Amino acid sequence: MDFFEGLIAPDEPDEPQPETHHRLGAYRPGGDEPLPPADWFLPAQLPQVTELGVGPDVRIMLTGWQVWPGSVTLRLGVFLRTIRQGGQTHPVRFGAGRAGAGALRFGVLLADGRRVTTLDGHPWPAPTEGPPRPTLQLRGGGGGGFHYQVELHLSQLPPEGPMQLVAEWPDQGVPETRTEIDATVLRAAAAEAVEIWPESEPPPPAEQGGKAGSFAIISMGPSEIMAQAIVGPAGRRGSRPAGPPPPTPERGDWEGMGLAGWQDIDLVRARLAHGADPVARLDSWSDETPLHRAAEHGVSEVVAELLRHVQDVDVPAREERTPLWEAVCHGKREAAELLLAAGADAWSPQMGGRSPGRLALATELAPLFQALPNAVLLTPDEHAAQEDADRRAAVFHDMHLEGLSVAFVASIDEETAIRRLGADPAAAPVLDLDREPGPYGTGPNGFDPDDYDLAERFVGVTGVPGGCVLIQPAWYYLSRPDVLNALSPGTTAYGLYFNPKGGTFGEFSRDGRSERHEEIGSVSGDEPDLHWLYRFWQWDKPGMWGAHSLAYGSHMGGVRVTNRAAVVGPPRRWAEIPQDSELLS
Repeated sequence: MDFFEGLIAPDEPDEPQPETHHRLGAYRPGGDEPLPPADWFLPAQLPQVTELGVGPDVRIMLTGWQVWPGSVTLRLGVFLRTIRQGGQTHPVRFGAGRAGAGALRFGVLLADGRRVTTLDGHPWPAPTEGPPRPTLQLRGGGGGGFHYQVELHLSQLPPEGPMQLVAEWPDQGVPETRTEIDATVLRAAAAEAVEIWPESEPPPPAEQGGKAGSFAIISMGPSEIMAQAIVGPAGRRGSRPAGPPPPTPERGDWEGMGLAGWQDIDLVRARLAHGADPVARLDSWSDETPLHRAAEHGVSEVVAELLRHVQDVDVPAREERTPLWEAVCHGKREAAELLLAAGADAWSPQMGGRSPGRLALATELAPLFQALPNAVLLTPDEHAAQEDADRRAAVFHDMHLEGLSVAFVASIDEETAIRRLGADPAAAPVLDLDREPGPYGTGPNGFDPDDYDLAERFVGVTGVPGGCVLIQPAWYYLSRPDVLNALSPGTTAYGLYFNPKGGTFGEFSRDGRSERHEEIGSVSGDEPDLHWLYRFWQWDKPGMWGAHSLAYGSHMGGVRVTNRAAVVGPPRRWAEIPQDSELLS
């Protein structure tokens, strides 16, 4: 007899759903584990019961440790004898979203002298280079009322030697209390963590110019995998199909194709068979034809099929752009080969006086064009200029830039830049956020980035060889002409703003006077030559779109940046613009 016989209720019929499989990759050790690697390991368990702090009606107890390969989790019990409802010292300040200034806090003093606390802010903007500093953060727990379970995660194994756990809870009368712990024992226990999937393979590397695949999982916890007793009607409803309906093959036009439709040879053939015009204009703003779209987004089979149905392989869209132009701008090698084989014109000028072949000579597609009749190769000086522009841009590859404003100013140092903004250099010391991030990640006594009215007045300043870089991570301030004019007397300054609503905007100032305002990052035909040199026409490398804009801005500002940290942050100094400054008006 089956142990569970008579307890299993049959599932109700449901609509079939598309199924996706995500496989856990191998554990990749690093210098920091901000989250416990609980998907890969069972931690070593070290029981330890020690009082960490006591107040009139409170006891704080250490109940044990979970030791991971590169980090450690502290398990604590917080016991209260009296619960105070409301008032200034209630555990949660309703409306404030967090506990108050007198709330419970913990820290560790490591054997090497570093201090890590639950009050440390994350350096802002987050650094992308160098070893990360350890963090101590609330990562789990439960309970409430008279008893809380608290799990604090220290993101790095502590160095060997004695370390101190420090607890304090002013609101409950718990004074600062230090407890010494032997960190050598914790480090030794890391080897006892049990790896669950030792045979896992690492995920495949990201393709050039792209990012590694990622996904998010929303889980309801163990209840979603546990069979449960039926206590009433299941009430299950059918699921709606995910996403929009697929394109309909039985149409005599190109409506509803989307980008994916141009990669579906069967769909394209079906539309053509039902009378879709192979040279139809797909929209009024670009005048593109199906061959243009296939050259941009399609597969070689679709391009070849459309070529069988068109007479003019160089059918122009707006600004005289041909399908070959689009294939080059989108890095579509196979489409370019097919178009050239069909007789596409590589050398006639199109947008901005450039030809598709001229653009291609500066890309990986150059071998397709170099030996063509009438080819005009790049000169050594043109090659050198392009290589220099590409080196400038490579520094900024794949950066998050939304909302950022940044200014590049030549020939001035940090203190000069700070003074020109009306701030006091003495009040803007060089920061060491690794040791002293402060409560908000902006240094000791730093500002709160979420206090927008206050944060707008702070500008990050970092000196670089030949000048200075200034950043404002969430405001357009550094692209304003009056600000750049204040920075540029006797020199040049260029500011950019990556507007989260869309568009990248630049402002150039020379010797205190604004000379150019422009939208950058794309071309329409009448741009300066530098827009072409910095590849604002190229669309096949998304990780370089913002990089090209930053490289162009640094070129215009007269500064060569070799370390992206000057832009991505955190800056070396935060300068506060006086509240009554005209630059804030």
